[in-house]
Amino acid sequence: MKPLPECCVSTGDPQGIGPEVSVKAARAAAAEGIARIVLVGRDDVLANAGADPGWPRIEPGEDATAPVSVLRVAGGGAFAAPPPSAEGGSAALEALDGALARVRAASHRALVTAPVSKKAVTLSGRPFDGHTGYIARVCGAPLPVMLFETPTFRVALATVHVPLRAVAGFHTPASLLELCRVVAGDLERRFGIARPRLALLGINPHAGESGLLGHEDADVVAATVALGAAEGLSLSGPHPADTWFRPGFEGAADCVVAMYHDQGLLPVKCLAFGSAVNVTLGLPIVRTSVDHGTAFDIAGKGSADAGSMAEALRFAARLAARSAGS
Repeated sequence: MKPLPECCVSTGDPQGIGPEVSVKAARAAAAEGIARIVLVGRDDVLANAGADPGWPRIEPGEDATAPVSVLRVAGGGAFAAPPPSAEGGSAALEALDGALARVRAASHRALVTAPVSKKAVTLSGRPFDGHTGYIARVCGAPLPVMLFETPTFRVALATVHVPLRAVAGFHTPASLLELCRVVAGDLERRFGIARPRLALLGINPHAGESGLLGHEDADVVAATVALGAAEGLSLSGPHPADTWFRPGFEGAADCVVAMYHDQGLLPVKCLAFGSAVNVTLGLPIVRTSVDHGTAFDIAGKGSADAGSMAEALRFAARLAARSAGS
């Protein structure tokens, strides 16, 4: 019998809802028996979020044997400043570093991240452009890709936190093709999808309207599709973004590639908020995350919905089990 995979959870900004949703989801995952869960965060914060005092505390090099364990982060006591704060950002990054080091040490482990505040981490004195870029740099991964897995469709983002005015000139056919290689490769390797079909959305309205609304869709997206076909990738597009998602739901592709952040995230947040999982492709490790932010306004009230974190744990466990068996 194969050992259970381990999901190592960096519990996010301690002044946000990350600790609460991490504890709630860990308890649910343990009851389902899908993985061993290791929560990484400050002991006092996790206790306030409802962590079971009986959950064993483990050291960084120690194997987890209980359904839920806690890898403690140094620090304690009340926070001096309201969120987002330097103290909260520092604690969040310390938890992330501890979880990341643990996951990189064994193939049966997966990283699951609760939300952090970019501003809080930056206030702590560490340059930080978000989880995805930070984790990729630590792992030495040159091209991380953000993908959202929902119950009925997948969306990968060709650009993430890029101003809209810069999107049209961000990719060349060569760079967009390399991103498609990463998406297709991980869908095959980690998700078990043979020759994944990628549908590339247009950059301009109506995918450029045959050049009337700009030439980027022909010069970049269509050119990428042609290059991909020449090397055996299954790419299609450019597809008009305003009409294409329904065919995507109906199985016309295995993944949609959105050209910019809101183009891909609007359908995710409207149609699958709370059930979507953020997966980083292009890494040597499995990493999933929630589809929401720190929600400082409701932190500590016990009302946070842990649905997305529970889905992130389930999906990470499946991917880690597949990776460990490959």
